[in-house]
This record gives sequence, structure tokens and C-alpha cells, in this order.
Amino acid sequence: MNPVIAELDPADINKACQLFKNVFGQTVTATAWYWKYAHGPRLGAVNLVARSTDGELLGHAGASVFAGTAGGEPLSMAQVCDVMVLDSARGGLAADNVYPRLIKALQQTLSMRFTSPYAYGFAGVRPFKLGARMGFYRELQRCRPGYFVEPAKRTFDGKLWRAREIPWDLSRLDRIWLRRASGLTRPTVLRTAAYLAWRYRDHPSNSYRLWVLTHLMRDRGWLITRTLPDGEICVVDSLIPEAADPTRLVAALATAIASSSSAVPPIHAWFLPSDPSQGVPIMGSQVLVDRWHTEELMPRFQPGDTDVY
Repeated sequence: MNPVIAELDPADINKACQLFKNVFGQTVTATAWYWKYAHGPRLGAVNLVARSTDGELLGHAGASVFAGTAGGEPLSMAQVCDVMVLDSARGGLAADNVYPRLIKALQQTLSMRFTSPYAYGFAGVRPFKLGARMGFYRELQRCRPGYFVEPAKRTFDGKLWRAREIPWDLSRLDRIWLRRASGLTRPTVLRTAAYLAWRYRDHPSNSYRLWVLTHLMRDRGWLITRTLPDGEICVVDSLIPEAADPTRLVAALATAIASSSSAVPPIHAWFLPSDPSQGVPIMGSQVLVDRWHTEELMPRFQPGDTDVY
């Protein structure tokens, strides 16, 4: 008998965590699972599983859905994540195998619950190619770290930018967001203070630092950083003016870090220039639901748009 595709029973979240460990070789706790799929200012979440006749979880496909915007219009943004199938349950590309059945069920569920959602995800090259061959994925952005290189000479305007670490001042973040949100033209999750607090301040295991960017003493945006296990600093999230040179803004960050540290570790971000020949990219892609959103501008994903940084 074919596995049954159904919603994940909350009583089986520990089983889903074990499936995650079996497939990816990494541990996820029930606390982290609840944080990812139940907390924050979300529109909803979807958790679908493939279950064998004896109750074993063979596969899972999930999505966290948040309010978004594109060109000033509201847009439901659905991040597809934790797409996983046990080795023993994997097959070829036939439509009755576990993987395609899970993705099709996810497409149908998102389509029923949300109006023309913009579904997206981040896969390695190999799983992306599989999904693309089956018509599920469309490439949007090859995401690679670009490393900050100190400019040979700081321009006058560059010297006017400042980065300052602040506590999680939610009212200040909302003021910055409301000032900037109407000018955003690319599909993006609404980065309200409530969203940032859930995603970064309240993360169950990672620690993040918030830096407000000012120009001529006025708040213009922010950077959010995480120190990775290898000591490098990753800019995981940002709100920066479209016309600003990102290198100048990261230079302001480096200056701020240097003021309280004897050495500045390597700093990287996805919005800095990168070398396509160096390293395997993460494939930022659209996941087909009802249609491809080809009329939208391409989003500019950041590490914080994933669920791993």
C-alpha cells in the first residue's frame, strides 16, 4: 500500500525531528520546530508528511507563510523548507513516489489556503536539479557569500555612514521599516519589528547582533549579523537604501566592530560581490504553486531568508 500523505499530527513532532536527523544528520529539537512553524507574526504554516501503514514517517514537506510585499502590493510569502524523504522511501521521478506526492500535496494545500502565494526555498544544487526536472522549481538566485574588502580610499559620503549596535528596540525598528517599506519593489517578507524579534531576537539557539545604519545622524536602515562557528561574521539580514553602495555600509559595520575588538574577522554577505568560481551555491528558487510569478522582479534573498543561518 502506498504511504498516506497527511497533515503532521502535533503528537508526532518528535518523530519529525527524528526524521530530520535521519535524513540530514543534524539534530533539531521540538522547541526549534515549534518556533519555526508556530511562532511569530505568521499567516500560517503547512506541515505535510508521508506515513507508512505502521505509522513511520517516511517524508515531510513544510512551509512557513508570512505577510510580504512586492511593488507596494500585499503578497503572501511562503518559505518551503524541511523537504526530506528517507533513503529507503526514495524512488525515481514517477508521480506516485513519495517526493513528488509530497510536493504536489504542498502545492495544493498552499493554493487552497492562500491567494496566489509566492513560494520559495533554498536547496543544494543536486536537489534543486531534481525539483527543476520535475517542474517544481525555478531558479531565482545563486546565493554565495561575498567577502568584504576594505576600500583603498573611503569616499566623503562613505564616511557619513555609521553603524551602531543597539538593543532590540522594536518601536525604532518599526519606524525605520514604515519609512522604507513603500519603496520596496522586489518580493520580500515584511520585516516588521515583530518579524525581526521572532526571527532573530527570539531564535531558540542562535545569537544575533542588531546594528542601525545612520547617515547624517538619521536612521536609514539596519544590518543583523551572526558570528558563525568558524569565527566569520555573516550579515544575515539588512534593510539598506537601494541607491547605497553596500560596500560602504559594511565598511561602517567593520569600523564599528573594530572600535570594540582588537581584530575584525572576515565579514560576508550575499549582497556583496562574490566569485562564481568559488564554492557551490545555494539555489534560491521559486516553488511552483498555482503559477510562476514571472511578472515580479527577482527577489534579492539574504541568509536570514533561509532557515539555517
